[in-house]
This record gives sequence, structure tokens and C-alpha cells, in this order.
Amino acid sequence: MRSRLEARLQSEGRGFGALSILRCWLGAALRTALAAAAPDQTAREIENLSHFLKKQETLQRLARAFGYDASKVTLSPQTKTFDYLGQSFTSEGQSFANGCIEIYYDPQMSDARLGCCLAHELQHVRYFLVRDAYCAEPADGPLHRRFAKYAPEALAAQRGVSNYSNEHWDAWKGGAPPTLFSFELEEGGSEPINETIAEVAKALYNWGPDVRINPLWRELHDAINEEYTALHRG
Repeated sequence: MRSRLEARLQSEGRGFGALSILRCWLGAALRTALAAAAPDQTAREIENLSHFLKKQETLQRLARAFGYDASKVTLSPQTKTFDYLGQSFTSEGQSFANGCIEIYYDPQMSDARLGCCLAHELQHVRYFLVRDAYCAEPADGPLHRRFAKYAPEALAAQRGVSNYSNEHWDAWKGGAPPTLFSFELEEGGSEPINETIAEVAKALYNWGPDVRINPLWRELHDAINEEYTALHRG
């Protein structure tokens, strides 16, 4: 996930407002440093730990429960950090354009937090696929027609659904509000729309379908997932 200003949460609770998923950046703007394993424990040694193997099994089970190809989801023994606004942050997970997802092993990460992290990353994968299809079609295509109502001003007026997503709105440096399915990171230095939708997914996983959440963002999240399912099956 693409983290901003928040350091890694130490609490193990599943609270929506309390849990910030820290995500590293994709693309040319990504400024990460892959930290070496602790001197007394190599990556291979970590991979052989019983706790690591148990977490790996849990992650695979969660992926299958989400209906996702578990072979595309891996638990990495590495630690990945990145710098932003002069601060260093630790990433909990990362999604890739090819649909692969890495979650970075943390011995303190509960299964609940692991699930929240995966829910957030999976939503990025869905968003990327729909965005690619949207950008590939003509301006009067079906995706353009369906998502036309989600104008930049309408989304900006809602802001985010969590502290983490609001950090992205606060950090936006574009001359105008971000546009749905645009390349936000390159245009404004943050990803308010993409990250807000991913936080909706995390909230739904965390609290269930009855969670109270901004209805416009919930509607947009659901529309993206419907189109993802149609594209994935096609």
C-alpha cells in the first residue's frame, strides 16, 4: 500500500480508524530502500521459522477466501522501507500491475491485521485492472459512461474514509482535484482516490457489510468491483 505520513501502528486491534496499512510506492516515483535482514537472522532463516510458515499458510487461506489466486500472494521475509517528506516508513504490503501481492512479514502482525492488509492490497489490484480498461477505451465507452457521475469535485468534497486516506487528500499537490482512474501519483504526488477506495475495502473486511461508511465511496467501490469481475471473467 502506498503509505503517507503515518508510522506503523503498534496496536493489534482491528479498528478501522486505528489501523493504517503502510504501502510502498509503485512507478518511477517510488523511493524505497530494501532493508537487509537482521544480522543474526537471514531471510532464509526467517522463512524456515514455524511462525513464518504459519503466517504464510494463513495468508494463502485468506487469499482463497477472497476468491483470489493464492499463488499470486506471497509473504516476504524482507523488510521494505521508503522515505516520504523527510521521514522513513515501513511498508506492510505492496501490489503489482501483474496482479501479484507481497505482504512483508512482521512477527507482531495479527491474523486480523494480515487480513486487513490483504483486503487493501487486493482492492488496488482491482482498481488497476479497471483503470487500464477505462484508459484503453474511447471517451464514450461503457466504462466512461458508468463512471461519469464520479466527477473530481464530487469526490474531493467527500474526502477520505479514514485517517490514512485523508493523509492522501491532504498531501495532494495537483492544481485541480484528482480524477478517477488518472495516474494520481504522477499528477499530484499522492493517490487520494485509489487509497480511499482501498480503505473502503479494508473497512468492509474489518467490520462487515453493515459498516457505516460514506455512501458515495461505497457505491464507487462496489461499481469498480463489479467491473473488475466482468473484466476478469472476460
